[in-house]
Amino acid sequence: MKPSFLTIHSYVIEQMKEYCLNQYPHQGYGFLAGHGSVITHFFPIPGQNSGPCFLDFEPRAYFEAVKKIRSLQLEWLGVLHSHPLSDAYPSARDRSGWHFVHKSFWILSLKDKQVQLGAYYIKKNQAIPIIYKITD
Repeated sequence: MKPSFLTIHSYVIEQMKEYCLNQYPHQGYGFLAGHGSVITHFFPIPGQNSGPCFLDFEPRAYFEAVKKIRSLQLEWLGVLHSHPLSDAYPSARDRSGWHFVHKSFWILSLKDKQVQLGAYYIKKNQAIPIIYKITD
């Protein structure tokens, strides 16, 4: 069952920001992991190409991240990708291409160099906002 409220550590957000800013103007991707409703880890995953494709993970990095999550005895809780030029809201392409219905979907917007973070569950092409708390 998906938690309706998540907690994310501030250092995870900083790791996400740093990684996605380094990928700019391309999208940055990664997995979020932890236990229950608490996100404690970020695993960056390079994109397969430099185009604006939705969740275009490099396959080997995808499987290595999943193996690392398992080896650390963590739960894979969510997926992050950045929106270099748009808001922190799932686009129509994001919503229609989402296949991880039990994972949270996080977007880090870099629009106008103003970092914004949004979290959602996506079900049947609908974005459902997730309430989250940032903790130290």
